[in-house]
Amino acid sequence: MSSGARIQLYYCAEDVPGTTPSTPVWKTVRRVTDGLTENVTTATSDSVADTRFKQGGMATESEITGELEVEMSVGLFDDFWSAVAMNDWSADVLNFGGNVRKTFTFVKVFADIGQVFIYRGVRFNQATLSIQTTGKLTNKFSLMGTDFERTTVNPVTNPQAVGDAVIVSTTNVGALTVNGQSVVGTACLQSAELTINNNLEAIRCIGNQKLSAQTYLEKMVDITLNTSYMFSAQSAGYIDYIKSRATMPVKFEIADPKGNKYAFDFPQLEVAEANHPDGGGNDTITISINYNHIKVSPTITRTLAKTGA
Repeated sequence: MSSGARIQLYYCAEDVPGTTPSTPVWKTVRRVTDGLTENVTTATSDSVADTRFKQGGMATESEITGELEVEMSVGLFDDFWSAVAMNDWSADVLNFGGNVRKTFTFVKVFADIGQVFIYRGVRFNQATLSIQTTGKLTNKFSLMGTDFERTTVNPVTNPQAVGDAVIVSTTNVGALTVNGQSVVGTACLQSAELTINNNLEAIRCIGNQKLSAQTYLEKMVDITLNTSYMFSAQSAGYIDYIKSRATMPVKFEIADPKGNKYAFDFPQLEVAEANHPDGGGNDTITISINYNHIKVSPTITRTLAKTGA
């Protein structure tokens, strides 16, 4: 029997996609869940022999996927943000929508029962950042891999420990502006969900004798920011942007008590949805404004007073 408290997750960067390096640099992942799995599709024979019994089946394809959920900490998951951006951090600035394909080997160890699951060729398809009025900030990363192996031999040696990075919450969000104006106490942002999606497509090739796709091809990058505001004279003005097609910049920072900080900058957000608000006599009226980012890259600028993992 296995306990979730005994699950350990490690990763290393690959030089050749789908191949664990001969001298890997292993890092420990601080995770909530990861959901890594191999979904196998089977086909049953439709043939009839001399009885009414089925003739069996076979595995025809597999998909290696997962959703890694983490409690956000500034600096701790920079490798993962970089993989989603498909770019390297440059002078502590990360631009999204790049062309640098990064792959990883993930090793999931069920330490109490001696089972080791190895996922290779893992790419990061999507990232989300969820912010509510209270509570911790969370990230979810969508993973897609090319190969899976189950073993009892743990390949991870001398992994880097998780850095002493603190989690962050809504109270760590500051310097928030929409269209160059503060919304604190006026439009009063109630929730925000950022999604960056590379729209990876699995490419399968006849003749490679593999159940799982060995290549993923990125398509147009979708960057969305879905927000909810208190309905006010300020937020009412956002409705007009869905027809004018003028862009609305949004900026905010996330800073922890140790001085580590991310500054998010979305310079060209177009309003994609702006449904008119309504409510009953006992309701507080809110308005949802959903944005698409266009033409240029949004950025994250980091300030690391104390580096994580």
